[in-house]
Amino acid sequence: MGVDRLCFGTSTFVAGRLRPEKESEPGMAALHAAVSAGVRLVHSNPKLGTQWAVRRVLDSASTADVSHLVKAEVPLGADLATMRSRIMLAIEESCTNLGVDQLRAVTVEIDLKRTQDQALLVNSQAVMEFYANAAEVVRGSGRVSQVIAYCHSPAHLAAASLAEDVHGVAAQYNVAEPWPALFLDDIERRGLQFVGMSPLRRGTLAAHPSGAADLTPLRWVVTEPRISSVVITMSSPRHLRQVIKAVRSPLEAPSVHELASAWLNAQHRHASPEGTGWSPADRLLSSYLPAQEDPRD
Repeated sequence: MGVDRLCFGTSTFVAGRLRPEKESEPGMAALHAAVSAGVRLVHSNPKLGTQWAVRRVLDSASTADVSHLVKAEVPLGADLATMRSRIMLAIEESCTNLGVDQLRAVTVEIDLKRTQDQALLVNSQAVMEFYANAAEVVRGSGRVSQVIAYCHSPAHLAAASLAEDVHGVAAQYNVAEPWPALFLDDIERRGLQFVGMSPLRRGTLAAHPSGAADLTPLRWVVTEPRISSVVITMSSPRHLRQVIKAVRSPLEAPSVHELASAWLNAQHRHASPEGTGWSPADRLLSSYLPAQEDPRD
């Protein structure tokens, strides 16, 4: 895996809604260095207030071929008018903030906190229709090339992969949450992309000094060639250098599938007949619901 499959995550790389007190210069320097090193994908969320820094860096870098992935969050069960309003707002705000006319993709995410009917979260048909409807709204904007479905669980990923006009799926993917590995064959067979989010689990997997230098969890993630992009927030040029070194030296012969199976079996005490510890009929358990980017709103 080269830097061309790295995606620069921007949720907390500078001062914004999540960390208003954060010093912005190191993160902006990291983005500038990343672009200079060949990173050409940037993931941002207009709600988090960090797109100002992305535009400032890219304007100064004079790089025209950077593509943007932008997040849009919509409650499951929202009517089409609400869905259209939220997605179009994310698109329009992002294009204005970033100073671009077109976006590579919109990463559509179910807003768990604002989903009023929690029963819908375990309804695979409702989840599939949600992503299909979102894809239609995004396509109708005329400003976005692709739709990526962000998935909170195996059940949601399975449903999203069946949705019409979805170009790819995304999920948190790291050694603590390796379950997407079990879906990569099917994702590839369907011609979809897979975007791995939070490979260092927002820094927790690299917090120990002994693991910070070579970023072994990231090296584990990038062993899988079917991952289209890995989204990771880089907070300084030094962090960027560590990340690039890690992705250029993936671990050999990883037991990716075995680890993913073990994780799912630990979540479900009764393994499915398929032997994966999960079947499409399984419900969305609370243990599958990671915190979203902004836990305060």
